[in-house]
Amino acid sequence: MICIDDLSPEDLLVLTNAIAITLIKDKNPDQINVLGNFIVGVGCLLLTVAAQQQLLESIKQASTNQDTNKTKKWIYDFLLYNYRE
Repeated sequence: MICIDDLSPEDLLVLTNAIAITLIKDKNPDQINVLGNFIVGVGCLLLTVAAQQQLLESIKQASTNQDTNKTKKWIYDFLLYNYRE
């Protein structure tokens, strides 16, 4: 089975083209429009899910960075206060 992650951009283009040609065989323009709109709808949903996952990951990363910065500041303040000469 082909794993999309392993395909080059050119190979993915050829695969997509082959799938499109296969799907439209023996279909009239109305059927092709319905199929195309269905595929676009699925694509939009996939993009929405991916965007939300990226947003949540970036919020999580920002929170981790903020916690790290707070910890570093606490350590710095602690050392500064306790080890002044």
